[in-house]
Amino acid sequence: MRSSTLSLPPARLFIGAGGLLLALVAALIVIGAPEPFNLVLLPGIVLATIVVLVPWTGPLALVLSIPVQEYHALSVGGISLTATKLALAAAVAAFAIQIVSRRESLRGSVLLVPYFAFIGTMLISLRGAVDLNAGLAEIYRWTVTLIALVLALYGIRQRTAIIATAVAMGFGVFFEGLLGVFQTVRDQGPASFAITSSISRAYGTFGKPNTFAAYFELTGPLLAALAVWSLVKCVDLGRRYRVERVRGMAASTELRRALLIHCALFLWFAGTSFISLLAIVASFSRGAWLGITAAAIAMLMLSDKRAALVVGCGVVLVTLGLAAGGGSYAPTALRSRFDQLESQVRIFNSNNVLLTDDNFATVERMAHWQTGAAMFEAHPFTGVGIGNFNVRFPDFAVNPSFTVSEGHAHNYYINAAAETGIIGLATYLWLIVTGLVVSLRATRKTLDPFARAIGIGAVGVTVALIVHNVVEDLHVLNLGVQLSVVWALAIIVVRFLPAEAETA
Repeated sequence: MRSSTLSLPPARLFIGAGGLLLALVAALIVIGAPEPFNLVLLPGIVLATIVVLVPWTGPLALVLSIPVQEYHALSVGGISLTATKLALAAAVAAFAIQIVSRRESLRGSVLLVPYFAFIGTMLISLRGAVDLNAGLAEIYRWTVTLIALVLALYGIRQRTAIIATAVAMGFGVFFEGLLGVFQTVRDQGPASFAITSSISRAYGTFGKPNTFAAYFELTGPLLAALAVWSLVKCVDLGRRYRVERVRGMAASTELRRALLIHCALFLWFAGTSFISLLAIVASFSRGAWLGITAAAIAMLMLSDKRAALVVGCGVVLVTLGLAAGGGSYAPTALRSRFDQLESQVRIFNSNNVLLTDDNFATVERMAHWQTGAAMFEAHPFTGVGIGNFNVRFPDFAVNPSFTVSEGHAHNYYINAAAETGIIGLATYLWLIVTGLVVSLRATRKTLDPFARAIGIGAVGVTVALIVHNVVEDLHVLNLGVQLSVVWALAIIVVRFLPAEAETA
């Protein structure tokens, strides 16, 4: 009697032998490779394999890596190896394999043009850079955001992949938001983050409250829009199910399954949206409060004409209420932050103000603005060099009390003008306006409610970015990856979903 093994088809034997060989190679990598390569090579190979088989998992992995990118980063030859870099390497390797093996053409977008233009102006600005390494590091970060856009445009094509990507964003929001709220209520921040004797600003794994809040601004609006879409879908499916169930359990099986799925999506998107809002509040970031408020207004006005009218009336009433002293009824901590917000956007000469503990942050911010403006005046066309704001800050400091940069100009428009000149600022504005246009297009060019929700969410994200960038830099710690994926989703829903009928 023949052994059952010998009766297996040659194809299965080949697959089994190949799997065994791969397992042996993986074991040798883990055992023989020096640290920390043995810790990252095997996960990278596994991730790349998954992305080759399922292309949309590439951008999804990038999105998931953002909140943990600096957590337990490994140092290899003086280079920090983060979760985002590992996900990027795996996604790019898989992308290259897909292009060669499947011979599929790249999928472009009008958004790629200003992206390339802005990176081009960065390269031009290097001619005046003092620190080339700082400049190349900044170009690398922007190149990563461009790659994220390309990967998302190529890999994400179906409604299921879009929803999975949004759900993945929700996971980051869920864990990062709960961590931040816990830090606030337990007063776990350093002394500089203290709001009161028992409340601290949330900072999560990002290390800084403003960056922490920016992450939720670039995610929360999309989740909120999808929460509304899934709620409307649940109501519609519920009505249809009540009619269909009289025909029996078997006849209503599909509707019942769809209803359960959309109810679960609603609970997830609504819950993560609420956590996102809580996290922004807990960050006590005045710029984020302003940005998310502007995003909410823009999203409501895009919903329908009645919502636009209600929002307009609401803005007028709130303005009148604040003018009449209504802000005095807010909690002391919140009222103090709003008072400081007003002073932050007011223009003044930092040298004409007596520095005190109460106005230190405001004067420091204005000193950075003025120093950035001085750099721009000295190098109006190509700037002092991308990534060189901190390096050149002492040379252009306008206030003797602030001669060392805090990391950026506290205004990305000024920062871009200082580092890349008027050409760089113009191309950056071109990029942001194009991102807003492609987001708006998703709300206008399709009748699909899901596509409209993606577009409205993308508009909210873009508006929050535009507003918050007036007092902050939201292009740090690879947050641009999140922005690129959101814009890609807005492009994809116009490109692919109109040809699909929305399923139950």
